[in-house]
Amino acid sequence: MPANEHARAKLKDLNEKLHGAKEAANADGAGALEKADLKLLEQEVVAEKLKAKRPASSDKAPKSVDGKLDKALKDSFPGSDPVSFVQAAPIKDADRALPTVPDKES
Repeated sequence: MPANEHARAKLKDLNEKLHGAKEAANADGAGALEKADLKLLEQEVVAEKLKAKRPASSDKAPKSVDGKLDKALKDSFPGSDPVSFVQAAPIKDADRALPTVPDKES
């Protein structure tokens, strides 16, 4: 089911819930909880309306930078370790006079 079809189905369900929440919030003795639930449902309905208006995406290629990076990472896995940008310090003449740790003989 395309994303906008899914959003339309969810929107239909949310509209039914919204109708019930409006009745509960407008009823005598309705508390702050019912009114807060109504506001949350109204916001969710607005978001689903925006999703339902979007055209269905026909291509599978990611459009955002994050999506492209995620795809590149997934395509390169398993890969090698990342390149190290740290370089060893050059040996100075004074360092050559320092004692060294002998290699273990097996």
